[in-house]
Formats: sequence, C-alpha cells, structure tokens
Amino acid sequence: MSANFRPHVGGIERFTEILAEGLAERAHDVTVLCCRFGRAPLREQLEGFSVIRIPSSYVLDRRLNVPYPLPSPVPLVASLRELLMGADVVHVQDAIYATSVVTLAIARRRRVPSVLTQHVGFVPQGSRWLDLVERAAIGTLGRKARLATRVASLNEAVARWAEEQWGLSQVHVLPVGIPARSGSARACDEVRRSFGLPPDRFLALFVGRDVPKKGLDVFLAARDSAYELVAVTDRAPAAEGAVFLPFMSVARLEELLSCVDAFVLPSEGEGFPISLQEAFAAGLPVVTTFQLGYERYLSPEDVLFVEREPAAVRGALRELVESDELRRRLAARSRAVSERHFGRERFVAAYESLYADACAEA
Repeated sequence: MSANFRPHVGGIERFTEILAEGLAERAHDVTVLCCRFGRAPLREQLEGFSVIRIPSSYVLDRRLNVPYPLPSPVPLVASLRELLMGADVVHVQDAIYATSVVTLAIARRRRVPSVLTQHVGFVPQGSRWLDLVERAAIGTLGRKARLATRVASLNEAVARWAEEQWGLSQVHVLPVGIPARSGSARACDEVRRSFGLPPDRFLALFVGRDVPKKGLDVFLAARDSAYELVAVTDRAPAAEGAVFLPFMSVARLEELLSCVDAFVLPSEGEGFPISLQEAFAAGLPVVTTFQLGYERYLSPEDVLFVEREPAAVRGALRELVESDELRRRLAARSRAVSERHFGRERFVAAYESLYADACAEA
C-alpha cells in the first residue's frame, strides 16, 4: 500500500516501484494498491506486478502542494478486503496517510501480518498552519503505526523519532537500494543537445518536486555566471536563470545524470532520497545538506555538505568549477558510496527477511 504511486512522482513512489519490481523478479506475487492520480488506469500490469488504483481526490496537492490524496472510502475498504483475503503480508508506506491507517486497521482485524516503512519524520511544510496540521496528524493518525507487526525505516534518526513519537519498541533500519544503471550509449554532447543544454558549460543538476523541503528556491537563488543550473521539477518554467525540465522516465534521467557535472539537493526532512542514490550511482560530485541519519551512508569526505542557503551552495559549486582534482575525487567517492550501500538485491532481500519475521510472529 502506497498512497501515491506512478504516474504521481516522488521518492516513496519510486521506492515502492523498485521494491515491487525486485520482489516480482524473485517470483513473489506482488500487488500495489494506491490512489488514482490523474487519468491513470484503475488496474494495470507493470514490470511483473499488478497495480490497483482507488478513485481519489488530489485537491490538497493541487491547492496546497501537499501530496496527501483523499481516497474514496468504499472502494478503499472493498479493495483491501478482497486483497487481504489472499495476502501473506501487507507492506504500508508511511503512517499518517489515510490509506495507511485504514490498511493497518483492517490487516490487524483480519490477522494479516503487516510491515510499515516510515520514510521520514516531521517534514516542514513552509507554512505555520500546515506544520500544525502535520503535527496533529502525527499525534493522532500516526499512532496507528503501533498496529504494524514490524516497523522499518531507512534512516536511524527517523527510526529513533518514530520509536519516541509513537512508543514503538523497535524500528528496524534497513538498506536502501536502486537498480543497476543501464548506461547510456550516446555521447555526452549528443545527450545535452537532446535536452537543449549547452555543450560547453558546467551543469549543476537538481531533481525534486517543488515543495519546501526539497529546497528548489535555495538552488535557484545560487545561480552564478560560472555555471548553469538545471532543475528537473514540476514547477512551471520561469525566467530564473536556470533550465527547467519536466519529470521524465528513469532511462531519460539516467542519460541526463550521465551528462551533467554535479548534483545539488539542499533539502531537509529526508530519510535518504532516491535522487541522491541515483546521483551517487552516476558518479557525480554531490552538494547537499546534512541530515541526521546520513552518517550511516556518508562521511564528510564523500560529498560537499553545505548549509541550506544560496551562498553556501554557490560557494561549493564554484569550488567544483575551479578544481578538476576535487571533481575527480568526489566522483570516485560517489561511485564507491553507491557500490558500498545502494545495491537493489541487498535492499529487496532485507525486506524479504522482514516479511518472513512478521509472518512468523503472526
């Protein structure tokens, strides 16, 4: 169960897709139940797994830029009752979504083992009253995390937060992972031309939704004549001294990552973003903000950690522009980080093991 899933774009959506594909490749029967975004089909067969979408409202996403869908309750409950009859385990993404609360409650009532992955803790929304609403949801809806047979996270700080917030006895910290890169057969200049990017400029890339936590405004405010900013995001293109590109397929994003010079993510409130994992796998020098829990994966020598302000991002990018040696060293560190931590097989196997533990307890 993931409240949001493709074609909606986000880290949890991609996490769910990668895990579903990996489990299907290991001969498990996988169904993703999610809210219907846009005109996506209600039922669909993807790479080895099924998707069932519940009619839902995305009014909060459209009006407030809060990706919190409101599912139609009757189809949600009916789908859960049908699917849980034949399920060995149900895996829920993040505790405070309406879909998560209902799924955990019905699974407990029907004695179906459940695993909850809590991806993030409190996420600042850029608005005082939205922050208050989120805190209220964490204190009420989030307490349903106690219904899960097992709870996991991908960040030790988030795991401690969930234990303290909801009185959980143990939150397991599991590996993260992405599929191996396919590798672009096209030359860098050719790929840049296909995106309308200059062939001879230093390119700094941002990938993320236009939500406060990702720091798109911080990235754009760090513009400088020494380099070009490229943003893959859902903000409408604007004359802000940057190139705006829409969200794209995984294959096209891999090509884009292969032809830029650095990756920038001045975000907050993260678990460990998929976009960062993809940048490391591409061997890009990374400029990012430090988050509690990142020390599980990164040392200060692996990236350029900066404060969440334009001047700090600008200074780090100018360092990279001016130093070939620094770029080479950080590129090598990125590839080593990826090989050390972000393999998909280890990630999928860890969840297989946690599912088995939940089933054994049930």
